[in-house]
Amino acid sequence: MHFELILPGLDWPTGPGHHPADDLALPALSKLLGFANVAWTPRSTPETLLAERFGLTDRLPHARFRRLGESTPAPADGHWLCCDPVHLHFSRDTLLLNDAGGLDITREEADALMDGLNKTFADIGHFEAPAPDRWYIRLAAEPQPAFHPLADVNGRPVQLFLPEGEEVPRWARLSNELEVWLFSHPVNAAREERGQRTINGIWLWGNGTASAASPPAWSAIQARQAFARGLACHFSLAPAAADRYLRPDGNGLALVDDLQRPLLHQDRELWRNALQALESNWFAPLLADLKARRLEAVRISVPSDRNSLQLDIASKGLWKFWRKPRPLASALASAPQSAAQTP
Repeated sequence: MHFELILPGLDWPTGPGHHPADDLALPALSKLLGFANVAWTPRSTPETLLAERFGLTDRLPHARFRRLGESTPAPADGHWLCCDPVHLHFSRDTLLLNDAGGLDITREEADALMDGLNKTFADIGHFEAPAPDRWYIRLAAEPQPAFHPLADVNGRPVQLFLPEGEEVPRWARLSNELEVWLFSHPVNAAREERGQRTINGIWLWGNGTASAASPPAWSAIQARQAFARGLACHFSLAPAAADRYLRPDGNGLALVDDLQRPLLHQDRELWRNALQALESNWFAPLLADLKARRLEAVRISVPSDRNSLQLDIASKGLWKFWRKPRPLASALASAPQSAAQTP
């Protein structure tokens, strides 16, 4: 049996001074790193890597898969776009975008905005917010432009990520109309009074088509992300929780994103706490199953927008006593120069 753990955010960059993991007790992770074959691969995202593991490589219908993975049932008809709430702001003369991670949108705010959007833009489609920070629009026809994923534009100049292809002017006008509508909504007026950042934009993305794929090689998947859970459901797999390792009956796959947001926001303490929890909930039991030959191999994949890290550990290689535990910072320091330095 094989198990793959997709772990975005593990690659906190090395650089001058102490690495955040240096003084943490991580014996299982250090042993896994010591026995691992380390490879650096091209940049990737967790969603792209996960889709590849299911044999999907075309432009994915991310919105449809993510909506399928939400806790509320998705209507069977229509075409889906993610229209996620964002905060737009200028830095000098450049318009930047930040996702909803720091907006703390409440359920009440999301419901009020959904109600207003559906009344004002009923001719466009139906807006939904299964989660306060994950919004969708269900459309009668498939949108034609190629939209950029929100993860690509987050924290970056919007001008570099404008949609391409057919019908771009129509969707550009809609985005502008939505921004104007949001600007004048009472929800944002109240947020301004409280000193909160406003929800002053929506990022449209996630259309596409899924290519035909053979049944996946995985018998079990663990994930918290809605996209991952929806992808599992698409292949008739029942996704399990991702708070700790669960030994599968066959090959297993897990996407654990506990480190992703702390890395994105450079929150050292939150990242350290999450990594310490991963040691007991994931690394230690995975190492134990490798030693007991309940697993033949473990792969830890770390997708990144710099270079991605791939760690392969085989149970038959654990007898190589001369291979010593390796600190995380040491493994990360082997990255190509562009990936090893602090951004």
